[in-house]
Formats: sequence, C-alpha cells, structure tokens
Amino acid sequence: MKWIGGDTGRPHRPSFVRVGHKAVLIDLGALFPNAPHFVGEYHPDGLQIRSVHLGVLTEWGRDEWGAWYGKVTYTITAKDRQEKVTHWVPGWALRPAGDPPISRRPQSDGQVPGQNPDRPPRPDRHRHGG
Repeated sequence: MKWIGGDTGRPHRPSFVRVGHKAVLIDLGALFPNAPHFVGEYHPDGLQIRSVHLGVLTEWGRDEWGAWYGKVTYTITAKDRQEKVTHWVPGWALRPAGDPPISRRPQSDGQVPGQNPDRPPRPDRHRHGG
C-alpha cells in the first residue's frame, strides 16, 4: 500500500492538558444547531438547549488532527429536571466565563469575538531550517 503521510516522527506536545477547574460558558445553540429548514413547536418543559450555560472546564484534549476540545461539566435543565453532563466540547463553543457575550459578527481583524488564539493551548510550532 502506498504511504499517504502522517506522523513524521518529530516530537509532539501532550495531547491532554489538565487545567484544574475553570469556569467557562458553553454555547449550546452553536454546539447543537437546528437542522436546515427546521420547523418545530415550542415546548416550555423541554430541554433548555438553545442558550449559553455556565460550566466547568477541567481538561483540554486534541483530536487526531490537532483540533482542541474541552472536557466540560455543566447542568442542562428541563422544567423540574436538572441533569449534570460531562463531555468533550469543541474549543470554538467555549469561552472563559468572564468574557463579554459572543457576537457572531467578525471584528475588524477578521476574528470572531470569543475566539482567543491563546485558548485552548497553542498548537505545536516547529521551526524549519537552521
């Protein structure tokens, strides 16, 4: 079989980085978008999933292609029910709890507010040449 690329044997930073317990906001509306052309009926007792929730980030992890995911625990509510869930969430759906609200409009520098290049941990940077 022909070699198609992959790991070149160079050293890598760890794939998982523990961060203690950091307060984050998780945008569930962005994480779980409606299907195109969705037509639904409002159910006030249903899962409150179209909002931003406060959660606790305990670890960053990379997928096999280098994208960062945060291990987050948060509480999802529905009428008289509350359930704590923990799962891996893409870094783009998270922001520190003290940051200003997320705006969907790009800033003048082209970056979307809430995306911080220092969060999650920076990807490996390798120098080429001498």
